[in-house]
Amino acid sequence: MVKSVKYWFNVIRDSIKLWLDRNAFSYAGSLAFYTLFSLAPTVIIAVTVVGLWLGEDAARGEIVARLQDTLGPAAAKAIEDAVAQSSIQASGILPTVAGFVTLLIGATTVFGQMQFSLNTIWGVAPNPDRNSLWLFAKKRLLSLAVVLAIGFVLLVSLVLGVIVQATFSYAGGWVPGSVMLLELAQFALSLAVVTLFFAAIFKVLPDVVLSYRDVFLGALVTAVLFMLGRNAIAAYLAHTATASTYGAAGSVVLVLLWVYYSSLILLYGAAFTRTHVVSKGRRVIPRNTAVLVRHEVLHKETVEQEEPPTPMPMRKQQQEETSHDQAHDSSPGERPRSGRGLS
Repeated sequence: MVKSVKYWFNVIRDSIKLWLDRNAFSYAGSLAFYTLFSLAPTVIIAVTVVGLWLGEDAARGEIVARLQDTLGPAAAKAIEDAVAQSSIQASGILPTVAGFVTLLIGATTVFGQMQFSLNTIWGVAPNPDRNSLWLFAKKRLLSLAVVLAIGFVLLVSLVLGVIVQATFSYAGGWVPGSVMLLELAQFALSLAVVTLFFAAIFKVLPDVVLSYRDVFLGALVTAVLFMLGRNAIAAYLAHTATASTYGAAGSVVLVLLWVYYSSLILLYGAAFTRTHVVSKGRRVIPRNTAVLVRHEVLHKETVEQEEPPTPMPMRKQQQEETSHDQAHDSSPGERPRSGRGLS
């Protein structure tokens, strides 16, 4: 029991240290910036995927309702307006294809930055010898798969939520405490869906060889922190004057702040996952398209010991070598040879 408590204490402590050492706050800011431009295309693709089964209007209404519950009415309205402006409304094959490609690029950009941030947490980087146009396209396709997975997970969540609510509505007359049970069931369902979503991100995006068993616990911890943190973030944003301070851009700032805090939780979950995997004796094995990156702090004494001698200026070095050769070629009683040729 004592060993178990000590182990988890060390894992939490080391994961916080890793989270801070790898500049999580800077990478969270980058993710928030890229999300601002990728959020509307991602929502459009999610609406398209969910709309294949529920209809586009119903899907849009459900997604907007989820955004309102999570971000608040003002931020959700800003995202809804951005989605309306980003929708493909062009006529003709060429404008439609161009708009669709632009939509895909915008939706996948944030996941490219997310992959870079997760690689930094794991201590890996793309292999410079393997960089190619095909590898870039492959990573974009991987990001697109994550976007489509978001739509599928959202669809499953909506369908299961409707089933749970219908079940408790039917049994509410003869089951005591059905309202509380319904809330617990919805929380458990949301926790399961969010855990699977984070597990997929931790498994697929980093350039590290991992199994779902390696990432499941970290995904669960991240999901719990996310579920608790989103309510705290929403309460904080609701009781601050951020929106009124920035005027018309206040709703956009609310979205940025919410994504920033959520990105911090995501990166801590990745740091927790890495620390837990390494503590179990597993080595970090990069994929064949990546290499390990060594992070270390060099103290001043170490740098001075390893620093090579300062090279001598070329002209001065040549002069000293010439003088040394002339002195070596001349005997003690003999004058140095003249540089003139024979007549």
